[in-house]
Amino acid sequence: MATPINISGLLVHAQPERAEDLCKQLLQIPGIEVHAVSPEGRLVITLENASDQAMADTFARVQALPDVISASLVYHHAEDG
Repeated sequence: MATPINISGLLVHAQPERAEDLCKQLLQIPGIEVHAVSPEGRLVITLENASDQAMADTFARVQALPDVISASLVYHHAEDG
């Protein structure tokens, strides 16, 4: 049986002076890639997890980080692998 996969795209907003530190924090979370960091404090990231629940848990973890002002799900794709 193929391993399911969930890929989600998020837009994360931080205080501009905290964006680089937040980027480092995000990269410590398994399944996260940071694709862009703007001078205004916006980060484009993807999450890759095996299940809907794991994706939701990781999204909640991102939202709970102290430097995160907001995190918005802008893309989600799921398949059986």
